[in-house]
Amino acid sequence: MIAKFLNHKTLQWLSLLSALNFNVAVIFLLVVSLFSAAGSSLFFENNSELYGPLASNLRLMLVYLTLSQFSAYCFCSYSRNYRLLIPVGLFWLLLMGPIEFYGRVNQIPIDEDYGRLFLYLGLSNLVYGGLMLANGYQCRDVD
Repeated sequence: MIAKFLNHKTLQWLSLLSALNFNVAVIFLLVVSLFSAAGSSLFFENNSELYGPLASNLRLMLVYLTLSQFSAYCFCSYSRNYRLLIPVGLFWLLLMGPIEFYGRVNQIPIDEDYGRLFLYLGLSNLVYGGLMLANGYQCRDVD
C-alpha cells in the first residue's frame, strides 16, 4: 500500500537508508553488548558491586538478545526474506515493558538507556523489514 504512494526510485532510496540504519543498529548492538558484558559503564550504569548477580543478569540477557538479533540479521541477509524482521522489531519494542518489571520485582534500578536501545532496535527492524517487503525484497540494486 505504501508502494502505491511512492515512486520506485524513492522507495529504493528509502530502503537503502533504512538498510544502512539497520546495519548500524546491529553493529551498535554488538558493540554495546560486548562493552556491557566486559563490565564497562560506557553505555549503561554499572551497578554490579551494589546489586551483585541481579545486575549481571541484564548483561547476560543483552548478550543473548544480541545473538538472537545477529541470527535474524544473518538469516534475512542470506535468504533475502525480510518478513522475520517485523516480529523481531515488535519483540524489541515489547521488551521495554518487561525490563522495567524485572527492575521493580528485583528492586534494582534499570538504566533508561536500555529502553532507548530497545526502541531504536525495534524501530530499525520494523522500518527496514517493512520497506524491504514494500520494495519486493530489493535492497542492493539502487541505480
